[in-house]
Amino acid sequence: MLHGIGLTNQQSIYDPAAGIFNAVTQATGTFSFDETNAAEQTLATITITFRSMIGGIWLDFVNVTQNVTISIYHQIDGVNYRKFQENAWVIADDDGVLLDGFTAYRNIRITLTCGGGGAGAVDIPYAVV
Repeated sequence: MLHGIGLTNQQSIYDPAAGIFNAVTQATGTFSFDETNAAEQTLATITITFRSMIGGIWLDFVNVTQNVTISIYHQIDGVNYRKFQENAWVIADDDGVLLDGFTAYRNIRITLTCGGGGAGAVDIPYAVV
């Protein structure tokens, strides 16, 4: 038994067969981010049906011309979302952004916010792995 949680030494806590964590199904795409809009915009909502490990969230801001706030929300009760992480990115930062992984037991939402005043929509490739 490993640390009192019922696993053999050959099982990982990330092993779906052990019934502890599933790996989230990878979600990738390109989000059209409207830099003229100062309102919070949802990049992606990831459906979680069983306690899952999200390895990380990759964002490519190569096309972005405005400072961005990245927020991650967790659906706490099946309806309402609560922000649990917020990160600031400024145009002087590297274009590739990796947000550390975490465990989720309900849906998560990733949002982006900028100050507005940009020229229009820019593409942001992303991957949730």
